[in-house]
Amino acid sequence: MNILYYNTLNQLTFEEHALIKLCEKISTPFYVYSANEIKNNCDEVLSFTQDYDLLPCYALKANYNPTIIKLINELGFGADVVSAGELYFARKCGIPIDKIVFAGVGKTKEEIEQAITLGIHSLNIESDEELNLIETLAKNLKKKITIAVRVNPGINAQTHPYISTGLYQNKFGVIKEQAFELYKRAQKSEHVIPSGIHVHIGSQIDSVEPYIDTAHFILNFMKKLSDLGIVVKHLDLGGGIGINYHQQLDSNDSHRTYIKKILPAFLKQFKDLRIKLIIELGRSIVGSAGLLVTKILYVKETPMKKFIIVDAAMNNLIRPSLYQAYHQILPLIAKNGTRERVDVVGPVCETGDYVAKDRDLPILKTGEFLAITGAGAYGQVLSSNYNLRPTIEEYLITGKEIINIFEGESISAIAAKYSW
Repeated sequence: MNILYYNTLNQLTFEEHALIKLCEKISTPFYVYSANEIKNNCDEVLSFTQDYDLLPCYALKANYNPTIIKLINELGFGADVVSAGELYFARKCGIPIDKIVFAGVGKTKEEIEQAITLGIHSLNIESDEELNLIETLAKNLKKKITIAVRVNPGINAQTHPYISTGLYQNKFGVIKEQAFELYKRAQKSEHVIPSGIHVHIGSQIDSVEPYIDTAHFILNFMKKLSDLGIVVKHLDLGGGIGINYHQQLDSNDSHRTYIKKILPAFLKQFKDLRIKLIIELGRSIVGSAGLLVTKILYVKETPMKKFIIVDAAMNNLIRPSLYQAYHQILPLIAKNGTRERVDVVGPVCETGDYVAKDRDLPILKTGEFLAITGAGAYGQVLSSNYNLRPTIEEYLITGKEIINIFEGESISAIAAKYSW
């Protein structure tokens, strides 16, 4: 199903709503999401629960707007959380405690205590000292907690270095030799249950091969644990499945996200195991469902460059500045004819504040509107008030309805946080 296309009037249309009409009512910049796209992506994942004992968990770090979390919860997903804040949002949005997994390399004492007290599905541990703390806290609380050791497989996911997590030089997890020792220690504990294995090799992965390599690593690791008498009852396979940032327009659902390409091949590696599988997905659920809509403030030329200056900035969408990430940019009114090479930049006082560099785009004018695609994940959640710019509004399209799901901030609201 095409959710983003140009209609017969050459208007960019998102779930049958002409975005130019939306700009007549809403001040830019703003985020807008498609409920149907989120549902379609979730349904694709849920189709595999027929063949596997699969618990899909939504990674809240991708987009923690409560309306979106509730929508995904209603479809049957659990939650992958990495902080007390995400745990709070997951619970408040109705996600059952036994469907929540807690990962992260730097969990605080308070976060661990909360997870143990609540009795979440599992804590994914990442170091020797963390295991010591979990064991002490569980003993003090007179509780038992299920854990999985996050094992670093040393696999190159062929993604950006900042979002690669499965290499030995990354801060995440432990190498297999250390993991064996942690499992042996946990097996002797009265309060820690070493039930699972956790791996996560990176984010925005668009090929199957790293996942197949990871599966082979896990199966071999499981066998060695079995030889030690340690029975694994669940595998947390992580996530990281990417989306097609280059082609979100006029593209069917199998092209916008790589779920169909990667997930069945990955799960198939475990088809002979009678074991619970957990998958943690964020970007591939919500990334293709979001747009950042922005207005052109000025067109500026220098002897070296032509700049399209828009009202969205790196404090709204930092991915291009942080990861040199590509996002497709589409005018809200289709344009044919001459194209030119430009930089699309924001108003923040940083040279690194850009949406696109040396991008081939149609000739654009001041006052026109653009949609930045693939902005449903790691957009608003990575926003800031840098340059004292308020956080912007978010909207969700649900059929014929367009609802405001975040009102944004005002400058006075930011000011109210301070002592004057």
